[in-house]
Amino acid sequence: MKPLEERRRDLLTESELNRQVLRLEFQQLQMRLGRVREAWLHNAWTWAAPLAGFFIARKLTKTSGFFARGSLVAVLLSRLWEFWQSRREKPAKS
Repeated sequence: MKPLEERRRDLLTESELNRQVLRLEFQQLQMRLGRVREAWLHNAWTWAAPLAGFFIARKLTKTSGFFARGSLVAVLLSRLWEFWQSRREKPAKS
């Protein structure tokens, strides 16, 4: 009976070690996915900013009136301000 009890304890210890290894690997995977997500967002912003500038420049052509251009610029600046504020608040919550 004693060898069975020892075998059971060994198996329980091995099982706990396997659980800890799996937990560590899962945390490493989450960290890697977070880095990939941040890199993708950075790359997306790098490509999206010039495109947005191009489309904004097309909206502000000479054919549009002064008030139309002014209101477009005001809307864009307010959205940019909101985006910047939300990005600033995110790390503080984490």
